[in-house]
Amino acid sequence: MSAVYRLGGEGCSYFQQGRCTRTFNRDEQDQARCQLLDARRKMGVKTLDRLERLKRLADEDDREVARRHVINQNIKAISALTCPGFVASGGDGSLCLHQHLIYCLMLLPGCQGRCDYYLRRRDHRDQEGRAG
Repeated sequence: MSAVYRLGGEGCSYFQQGRCTRTFNRDEQDQARCQLLDARRKMGVKTLDRLERLKRLADEDDREVARRHVINQNIKAISALTCPGFVASGGDGSLCLHQHLIYCLMLLPGCQGRCDYYLRRRDHRDQEGRAG
């Protein structure tokens, strides 16, 4: 008797680089978040808070000098943030090849093949046919 094989998930909307992006468990979602993206976001919030507090300075020249200093410090701090799994996506900016929305694909579970949640990925031809 022949072995039964599960169909692959390559045509699924949730399939990304061999990983399943559909998660139900809140803890799994939190653990799969891109740590570098979160660190950059937190750094940005702190910088915006500092810039907002600079508005209290009475002298406009002092405000400008302080603003430039805060921005330069932010650039240095963000540039120093790293991730051991970071792989540049090859485009402009600092996007990682493993980043999918706010998640790190390396932290998401591997795709086990077609499952009950399989959702066929639509291509442009499908959408063009329905638009007319």
